[in-house]
Parts: sequence; structure tokens; C-alpha cells
Amino acid sequence: MPIWKDKIVAENVKNIQNNTNMIHILYGLIIVLMLIIAGLAFYVGSMFGSKDQGNTPNINTPQAQEINITVIDDARCSDCQTSVIVEQLKVLPFLSQATFTQKDFADEGVVQYLEENDISVLPAVIFNSNALYDGGQITPYLQALPDGQFSLALGAKFNPFITRSENGFLVLEWDTLQNIKAESYIDGNPDAKITWIEYSDMQCPYCAKLHNDETPDTLKEKYGDDLNIIFQHFPLDFHAEALPGAQGLECIGEQNSSVLYTIIKEAYKKYPNQNITQEGLVDIAGENGINTQTLTECIESEKYKDKVLAQMTTGQQVFGVTGTPGNVLINNETGEYEVISGAYPASAFEAVIDKMMQ
Repeated sequence: MPIWKDKIVAENVKNIQNNTNMIHILYGLIIVLMLIIAGLAFYVGSMFGSKDQGNTPNINTPQAQEINITVIDDARCSDCQTSVIVEQLKVLPFLSQATFTQKDFADEGVVQYLEENDISVLPAVIFNSNALYDGGQITPYLQALPDGQFSLALGAKFNPFITRSENGFLVLEWDTLQNIKAESYIDGNPDAKITWIEYSDMQCPYCAKLHNDETPDTLKEKYGDDLNIIFQHFPLDFHAEALPGAQGLECIGEQNSSVLYTIIKEAYKKYPNQNITQEGLVDIAGENGINTQTLTECIESEKYKDKVLAQMTTGQQVFGVTGTPGNVLINNETGEYEVISGAYPASAFEAVIDKMMQ
């Protein structure tokens, strides 16, 4: 593969590793894009190699002609991007003769098939064979299934077996939602129809991007009293300043909760690249009327450490959050919720909120 293509793939992989919270969809797309680049390079290389021998490569081999690919999706999944994945696979030279069949979770026999083959997340891409004319570019990502077929690993995360509302949303227990609100500082109307819980840490560059792109402000302006926002702590262990920063926010809220969200916004703006320090956060707090000596003593006492870690545990166990920013949109009237993992633009949030408010 040419050096410039190696660099493109390496950069894509690096970006995905840095943004762990977007892994379930972007990981799959990156794998497919890598396969396209690798497949095209292999195909071109085969052409040149065969030309030297006076032969023309034959991609219409029995293996290529006999490949059947079944793609199982779920119409309730709003961000699976299955059609994009399928189109990317179709352009691979060694799959040019493959037959694609698409099925939905609701189709007859699909549930039984998934259960028999231990498939619990969608989309699923099933190959009838791993004998591909690909030079070993795609076969490492094929995982054997009990029925003898092979599943392409895409980092899928949509669980179709979880009970959902008629609109396709997961449903949160009322007591769980009330407990989260009771120990949180709420930005906006406490009685709003929609709550956005943002699981973030102060050293996360993608969290900074979410705020610096003014996504919270855009949504507050559009929905007004119909939306409130709750900042919840999710200090990643590889961010040294994340846990002290989270405790700092709690200490700020203790002194004056009315400036808490202003300080969060200013901190992300001033320190967008993982470079915030405890001193930096304290300085911003002081500029907003917080007693800095009391704040520093509060942080160093670690009085809010258990609260911070408990919020992180809730994010993991209740909503399945694995990285930051992990965004949970909740309809307070029905308990319906959906998780948006990553620093998506306001339009991605609006699509979910508008559906929830219908």
C-alpha cells in the first residue's frame, strides 16, 4: 500500500482511539473504509503483478461469485447507518460479484436466527463464507458463527432485544430519573419536558468541542422551557485532571450553583485541548465570584469524590456510557430516552428531541 494511504489509515485509527465514545458507529465505518483502501491497493497491485507475467487477474473467481452477504438491521435504530456500510462494502473489488440481502429485526425468522447464533447487537453483516479473494484484507474481521457462517465485526451497539416504546426509544424507570435529578444541578426549567444529561469530564477535548460549537446554547434557544440540561461527571482515568476537575465543579456548585454552567462553558473555551489544570479552573471560578481559597480547600478534601464516581457508575450501568461526551436525551413525561455518544452537532440532538416531542 502507498505510504500516503498508510498515513490516512493510521490517522483515522488514531482519531477513533481518541474518541472512545463514538466507537460503536464510527469504528465500523473506519473498518469499512480501511478495507476499501486495502482492497483497492491489493487489486491494483495484483493487476501490475499479473501484467509482468502477461496475465490478467480474474476477479470473477468461484469464491467471489458465491459470496452471499446478509445484512440484518433494525428500523428502530436511528444512528446505525447500515445503508452507508452496505454501499461501502459493495465498492470493494473482491465483493463486486457478491449477493447482498437485507433483513429487519421484525422480519420472520430473524429473531430466532440471532438467538441461535448469539448475536445481540445490530447491524449484523453475515458472510456465508470466509473464502474471499481479498488478499487477507477482510477475513481477519470475520468471526465464526455457530451455524458455520461469519459475522463482520463492526463495533455495533444497538440491542434489539431490549424493551422499547412504540417510537423505538428505551424507557427509563421513573425512580431512577428522579434520583438523578435530586442530586444534580439543573440548567434551565426543572419542569421541562426534555432533559439532556451530559456525561463529561473537564479534560475531554471532545466535550470542549461540543460546548465550543455552542450545541447547548443552540438547543436552549430552540426549545426554551421545554429543555433542561444536567451535567454529570464521567472522569476518564487517563485524564489526570478529570477527577479533581469534577470535584471542583461540585465545590463550585456548593458555593453558588447559579454560575456553575457559566464556569463550565468558560473552562472549555479557555482549555479546549486537554490542558486544563486545577489552578486554571480555580482562576475561572474566582473570576465568577467564587471564593478561591474555600474552593481549593474543598477540592483537596475530596469530599465529593464518592458523588463524582457514583455519577460515573450510573452513566455506565444505567445508560451504557463508555466515553465522553455521553449524551442522554430523556422525555420526562414518558421516560423514553436515547443515548447520543459523541460531540455531534445540534442537528443530531434536534432529530431525537423532535421525535420525542411528537
